[in-house]
Amino acid sequence: MNSRMWTMGGATFLGLALLGNSGVGQAQSTFNQTTPPAATQAQAKERGDIKSDRKELKDDRREIREDRRELKDDRRELRDDVKSGASREEIRKDRQEIQGDRKEIQGDRRELRHDRQETRQDRQETRQDRRETRQDRREQRGGGSGGDGPRGGGHKGGGGRGR
Repeated sequence: MNSRMWTMGGATFLGLALLGNSGVGQAQSTFNQTTPPAATQAQAKERGDIKSDRKELKDDRREIREDRRELKDDRRELRDDVKSGASREEIRKDRQEIQGDRKEIQGDRRELRHDRQETRQDRQETRQDRRETRQDRREQRGGGSGGDGPRGGGHKGGGGRGR
């Protein structure tokens, strides 16, 4: 037979006995507390900001690839001009163009690196805010520290995701 037995802790049973028939509804309502709308909206805004930042990073990487293609074409043009015996003025112009492309790529890479660092920092702050919000909710419910494991997960398997 496949029968399941439901057990109740002593405190839960006592609480339900004291509450009478309406105890189930009241017990459920205590567990359905949600985060205040302002906090949820702020978190959603942060997630949206991070998502748009990631899209901008993707666009910046695409732009750098295009700049590198332009640099490659300019180098090819310089080689062709040198082989064909073009004037010194034409060769000088090609070299200046290549130098300008290099500086542009270098600046774009620096900017991309800086933007990635900012995005990483924003993600870490958002993650920390979520952890603090979860901890606050546990404390409001009377959950305490959340467990005595090294990560405070409080689950049988120990420590959350396997990182």
